[in-house]
Amino acid sequence: MDQLVIVVIFILMPGIVAAIIADKITSHSKWDSFKFVLYSLMLGVMSYALLQILLYFHDAYLALKINHIIDTKQQSFNVSFNFKDLSWTNLSIWSSALDGGKKLVAWEICSATFLSVFVAFFASWLINFKIFNKIAQKIKVSSKFGDENLYSYYLNAQEIDWVYIRDLEHNLTYQGRIVSHSENDKIQELVLSDVSVYDSNDSCLLYEIPTIYLAKEIGKFVIEAIPANNLR
Repeated sequence: MDQLVIVVIFILMPGIVAAIIADKITSHSKWDSFKFVLYSLMLGVMSYALLQILLYFHDAYLALKINHIIDTKQQSFNVSFNFKDLSWTNLSIWSSALDGGKKLVAWEICSATFLSVFVAFFASWLINFKIFNKIAQKIKVSSKFGDENLYSYYLNAQEIDWVYIRDLEHNLTYQGRIVSHSENDKIQELVLSDVSVYDSNDSCLLYEIPTIYLAKEIGKFVIEAIPANNLR
């Protein structure tokens, strides 16, 4: 493998780890290769930026601590420390990315990869709770609800717990609690717990089971949220 390719992989490692984690724990439309590379790059830069900020805080802390020791020895209560005189520590990754990785430092990549987990969790929180969408709706910039489709958006809503699933083809109604759901290009899947199955024609209870897995072609499920006072 070409040395430059290896260097690029190491530089992008924090972003790749963050993108994989975010992909697993967020609800979103499927990422193509271009989006994955783009998000990996963005999350990687955020990981290195977080490491840089922590280094700056460390530099400032050490400088203040040294200044405090000197003032204490001199029995002086006047703090004359100037942050402009502080020698800030910059990550070598910023220059390494431009010179072919000649100045790569292993601890920076390892530290950024560790921090990428927290960056991924933070990015996933922003996505799952639609923070940007809510802000955009507040200031009337956008009315878009999120990146995922309405099927996932509806079932992910906090108020959706107990539901009726109408199987119109077989005249059956399933009452149960949403456990999990997924969707691909062809089918929609649901897992319910505490399930009661009714005949849709006369609402007669047919049987009860602990859990059930349902799969239908897209659009074949009719899903109704059940108010708490309507539970049987």
